[in-house]
Amino acid sequence: MIQNTYTIRGQVTNSLGEAIMGQHVLAADVDLRGAAIYKTVATVGALEANKGFQILGRTETNINGGYEIRFTPESYRRDELGLADVVVFAIEGDNIVARSNLANESNYKGNTLQNWNVQLPDASKRGVSEYTRLLQVIEPFVRESGLQLADLAASADQISFLASETKQDPQQTSLAVQSAQLVADYPKDKLPAALFYGIGRQHIDLSLSNLLVQGQTALAAAIQESIDGNIIPPQKPNDISKFLDSLTTIAVEYSITAAETAPLVAAIGFSIKDPALQKTFIQSYLTFTGQPADFWNGLSKQPGFTAAIITSLQLTNQLSILTGQNTALMEELQVTRGVKDASDLLSLTTADWTTIVTNTGVPASVPGATPADQVSNYITGMQGVLNATYPTQRIDLMIVNNQLPIADANVKEAITAFFSASPDFDISSSRISAFDKSISTVAGKYHDQVVAQLQVMQRIYQVSPTPDVMNTLLQRGYTSAYAIAYISQHSFVQAESAGLGGDDIALSVYNRARNQVARAYYTFLRILDTQDKATPAKIISPAQRAAVSNSLSQIN
Repeated sequence: MIQNTYTIRGQVTNSLGEAIMGQHVLAADVDLRGAAIYKTVATVGALEANKGFQILGRTETNINGGYEIRFTPESYRRDELGLADVVVFAIEGDNIVARSNLANESNYKGNTLQNWNVQLPDASKRGVSEYTRLLQVIEPFVRESGLQLADLAASADQISFLASETKQDPQQTSLAVQSAQLVADYPKDKLPAALFYGIGRQHIDLSLSNLLVQGQTALAAAIQESIDGNIIPPQKPNDISKFLDSLTTIAVEYSITAAETAPLVAAIGFSIKDPALQKTFIQSYLTFTGQPADFWNGLSKQPGFTAAIITSLQLTNQLSILTGQNTALMEELQVTRGVKDASDLLSLTTADWTTIVTNTGVPASVPGATPADQVSNYITGMQGVLNATYPTQRIDLMIVNNQLPIADANVKEAITAFFSASPDFDISSSRISAFDKSISTVAGKYHDQVVAQLQVMQRIYQVSPTPDVMNTLLQRGYTSAYAIAYISQHSFVQAESAGLGGDDIALSVYNRARNQVARAYYTFLRILDTQDKATPAKIISPAQRAAVSNSLSQIN
């Protein structure tokens, strides 16, 4: 006689709803005695001792957290006819950690108790990770073809075919293949592919040069985010640290010979010849996060990095920024011409730059309708950066080269002497009155003339987009923003456009002058308010009022 077979199916999840693989479950029939404790019984031993339960079967959940237990009527003992009243327990050893609802006849569909699920009380046990699920599906398919995941890395078509055939996400499939390839490329290091996958799932490119630039802190954060999101399985902190250390070593070795970092390595060679020091610098440079001063200070404490080497490296870094990483031009300047400080480049004329750049080449990103236009635009851009970075040095050089209209040789000599004696003076922002003592020391009886000339140069500098424009304005007799703004915009542009280099430049000068005048008037009016006798003494004292009044009396 054929006996009926009954089936219980369900899924075990945690409190986050994640399917739990490998969870042991036990199904039991409950009778009257067991009904008193099935909601609270804590161990399998207590369940068996109660004699109110008949165990129907045990099993372990699959990758989807699912389970299936089959039993026959002989598997349970009942005093009356009917189907088994079933409770499914999730167990850890002897401990019962979760349980289903109690099923009765109304819950059966035929001979099957379907979707009789168990939820764990928390998320201390995580569900099957995205990465584990993915591998469970795609790896068997790949192995059937006699291949490994890493073998597909060179073929986008094969990866696409794999994703399509296994109905998996194409990007996740590609990332799993790329992770497998990185592991295969460095077999001695035994790098966990899951960690590469976790990094990549946080939108970080897995090229070694980029991983090095990201730094260990960012990579560790990406891994943890993927663990928290159940994208990859939990990892031991020590294993993550070992992985990141190994990855950094591999990435540094790779970067020394990689095409994408070749310009950086070549530039470092201008200052460091020792391969070991080069490697140390590359690792420190590409993985550092923080302020530049902290980087250079930390580097100075490492063996082999002398003050001379650090100064040379800082120049290399400045030239890299200035030239747009034009290694050939950097080498010409730093090695061939022996430039020691970026300010030395101020002495190069436009003709000098043209000769140099024509030989070394221009980055492809520089705009220009013709090669000559590109050269011109490239030089203009670099000169603009240098002039803005070293404004006082540029003015000093123009004075020495007689490019500014200062008729009195004594005043000219005193100004250059002042610039040399006062390296902290910045013509773009310093208050000339704050350096009066230094001016007196170098200028002597020419003090007043030097101060007057400095004031004129500073005022005209502030409205000039380039040193050449400043020179032209001084040649044309302009001494302040007021002198420019006093003229109508149309008249100024019409009169000065040709000499300044075009309408756009003339308009730029005029707008700067108007802005300077507006700011000055606003400040003047605010100060003038303090001279009102109605202003309370609590706001401005009599001594302060007198000082402001004296200053106002000197304004022409």
